[in-house]
Parts: sequence; C-alpha cells; structure tokens
Amino acid sequence: MSATIQGVDARSYLSGWLNALVGMYTADVNAIPEDKWNQSFGGCTRPASELTGDALSLLIWMTDALRGNVRTDTEEDVFESTKGLCQTRESSLATLNQVAGEFQTALMATSDEDLNKVITAPFGMDMPVFMLAQIAVSHLWYHDGQLNYIQCLLGDDKVHWMG
Repeated sequence: MSATIQGVDARSYLSGWLNALVGMYTADVNAIPEDKWNQSFGGCTRPASELTGDALSLLIWMTDALRGNVRTDTEEDVFESTKGLCQTRESSLATLNQVAGEFQTALMATSDEDLNKVITAPFGMDMPVFMLAQIAVSHLWYHDGQLNYIQCLLGDDKVHWMG
C-alpha cells in the first residue's frame, strides 16, 4: 500500500480567498449610491467610506508586517492612516485593488519561518503572523457584511456579489 501526502498551499488559498473577497466587496461598493457613500444612518452608524478604510487599514498594516516591518500602532492609529483613502467609491476600489495586490505579493515572499513568528496585532493580541494575515483578509468580509446592511437600510435587499 502506498501513501501519498499532498501539502496544502496555505499562501495560495489565502490569496485566492482575498481575490474572492475583493470581488464581493467591489460588487457591494458599487451597489451603494455615491451620494450615500459618506452618509451616517440614524446619526450613529459609520459610513461605508469609514468601514472600507477600516477594512483596508488592517490589510495595509499586515502587508508591512509580512515585509518584516511590524509597527506598534494602535487600532486607532492604523485606521487613522487610511481615513482619506476612501472618500469616494472610485478611490475606495482603487485602493482596495492596490492594497490586495501588495498584500498578496508580500504574503508570497514571506518565509515559513517568518509566517510562524509571533507578533502583537494592533488590537493587542499576540499571534503568529500567518494567523493575523488570515484575520486581516477576513476582516474585509466582516466589513462587507456591514455594507450589505447599509444596502438594506437603503431598501436594497439584493445579494450583489452572487452575480
């Protein structure tokens, strides 16, 4: 009897998941009217522009960490650095695509040893670099759910990323 072991290419899977999320997020950004992009609903919700800046801030921070530059920024500092990048849907999507590409390049270039190093995330938890990279990618999905809720508040109950 012969046993064949095939490894999982974690970098490629995570990169593919990011590609899928960029597609979903793009469809949902395009479904929010430009005149509602910076609007708060009920006086206390964060506008889609801020949610997108927040989502991208962790990907940007993580890209630096993958390159070996682990910053000691707080969550607030990380988010503050992206505030001006997402004021329009167009600028948000351009930044999303740029950030995703840079993240993927950095991920593919990071050694296994570096992916296993434990670092401190902006939200204060210590964890391996690869685990934090997974969180940074899925953080985009979390904020996409918030975009879906904004769409519903606007009377749009379609699932735009389903095609």
